[in-house]
Amino acid sequence: MNRALRTAALVAASAALPLTAQAQSDAATGGVRFLSGFEARSLSFDAGLGLKSAAEYAIPFSAIWTVSPRFALDFGVRYASATRSPETSGESNSTVSGFGDTQVRAVYQIVPDALVLTLGANLPTGKTKLTDDELIAAGVVASELIPFPVPSFGSGANATTGIAAAVPFAGWALGVGGSYRLSGSYTPVASRDSAYKPGSELRLRIGADRVIGQGRVSLGFTYSSFAEDEFGGSRIFQPGKRYISQASWSFPIGNLGVALYAWDLYRSAGTVALGGAQTEKQNVLTAGAQLSVRLGRNLLRPQIEFRQHAAGESSLEKAGQLFSLSARYQMALSGSLTLSPALRYDVGNVVNASGDAIGFTGWGLSLGLRAAL
Repeated sequence: MNRALRTAALVAASAALPLTAQAQSDAATGGVRFLSGFEARSLSFDAGLGLKSAAEYAIPFSAIWTVSPRFALDFGVRYASATRSPETSGESNSTVSGFGDTQVRAVYQIVPDALVLTLGANLPTGKTKLTDDELIAAGVVASELIPFPVPSFGSGANATTGIAAAVPFAGWALGVGGSYRLSGSYTPVASRDSAYKPGSELRLRIGADRVIGQGRVSLGFTYSSFAEDEFGGSRIFQPGKRYISQASWSFPIGNLGVALYAWDLYRSAGTVALGGAQTEKQNVLTAGAQLSVRLGRNLLRPQIEFRQHAAGESSLEKAGQLFSLSARYQMALSGSLTLSPALRYDVGNVVNASGDAIGFTGWGLSLGLRAAL
């Protein structure tokens, strides 16, 4: 079985912490990688939503240390600022700014490219105790449809442990994995001195990878279930289960690399503890394609993507859609330094409470910086 396929299946099955597993597979022993940059996103909405525009910028910083061929560590944190502009003139903008939580992760390959143990922690460095004005801005970027750079500013401490294994099966590299996340409490609202405690999460994942012709096919499925959320020491909400299906196919056409992908996230209805009311079921379906064009030492990656959001209590109804065009240019400035500027254009709509589709347009830009020591 091809080593790259085993590694890909193992990464796909590492439900808890895939970033470290990826870093370990292609980084020199003892090496440290630093990743930083800048990302901004802005959208303007047509009348009828109560929202004129929403914007966010973020500055990420992360580091990956490959301690040994079997052991690696990484951490990451972001500073972000989000602003919501109301549709009604005379109302002031709402803004929230601050650091997000810090994620620390580690992976140990018990059996190289076959069995991986992962451990991780979410450190509560993020902004909590939000004012009413900050909550409005934070709610806009926590969108199911529109992927803002930082959808959540702070969620308290949590710890995750997981294990994943990869084995050959009928010509495929098959990966299976599971993880368990235990979350601590935090105070989300400044005006209420009550702690919110998200329920623990159990996540199971299966991934498969194989070569077909000159290309490669990857498949994945993830299942997540949650314990009840608590607020002020009382159980308030039972979140719905999540089901994520993923598929991709990459292949060459002449000197071009082509990647087709799709994923679907379905979230079943949750239950409010007081009264037993059901929340909406939700589904997000995404499909896209990316080209890789080699230009000397550099790489140009244009991409097209379509995303559709559906929600409803009894049945799923259209809730919005998003069409995006983007391009990223990866420039190798030296053997250890890579710069990646990117641009994107968005157009779509969001269905309001009256059932009307409210259009929007948007743009995004980012600059990624990657350095290796």
